[in-house]
Amino acid sequence: MARKSTRKPKKVVIIGDVHGEYHGFAAALIHAKLMDPELKWIGKRNILVQIGDIIDRGFYPIQVDSLLDVLQQEAKKAGGKIIRLIGNHELELLKKNYYITSLPYFQVEGFRNKLIKQIKKGVLQAAYYSNGFVITHAGICNNLYDVFASEINDITPAKLVKHINCIFKKSVLEQNFSHPIFNISYLRGGDSLYGGIFWEDLRALMQNYDRVPFKQILGHTRIKKNFKTKDGKITEIDIGLNKVLEGRYSYPIISNKKLIFKKVI
Repeated sequence: MARKSTRKPKKVVIIGDVHGEYHGFAAALIHAKLMDPELKWIGKRNILVQIGDIIDRGFYPIQVDSLLDVLQQEAKKAGGKIIRLIGNHELELLKKNYYITSLPYFQVEGFRNKLIKQIKKGVLQAAYYSNGFVITHAGICNNLYDVFASEINDITPAKLVKHINCIFKKSVLEQNFSHPIFNISYLRGGDSLYGGIFWEDLRALMQNYDRVPFKQILGHTRIKKNFKTKDGKITEIDIGLNKVLEGRYSYPIISNKKLIFKKVI
């Protein structure tokens, strides 16, 4: 007779847009019991998902990046995992569009080159799937889902995420950002009818997600309070961690397939 495992199930902690807010980010990680005050990983087999936009606006983006570098290695050794997604701010660096970055000029090229190396190694990606939730920076609208459905046979959330990450990596290495995942809609100052997973605006997404047959977690569009739609298909978590954006510290966790919001006191 097989013995039941006594190991606790993995907890998935999701942190939204950081925007250089090192101290608030560290406070959230400590509160979630993923990191101790000495900045060491204590999350064991648990998972952290950071959904991108660690740079710009705030004063300490490089410190946030360095902390994630170290914790990612420590988590891996402990049997845990840190998933790092790309946001629109990192994406524009990859495209050599430096107009929205607040990184000092002398750091821009070096940071961009580091991003590319990490994408090659699989350290950074565009999407993640866990416990019934697809996680991207800005979300997947109906129009974009239709594109994916035409590209993937027997589409499932896991297949979709793998497909997105393959498109993303290939696009970065070839410097060809023509796939609709990179769209910037009119609402965000672009020239597309709908936004991609890095730039979609929440206002547009809320009117155009009903045909997407899975639950999503996203950030990108700053809101005052974490929320999820009544049907549970959209959860928005960008509440403005950076002090310039009001410094609200809270985050969701997925445990036993349930989504729970935690507030950092």
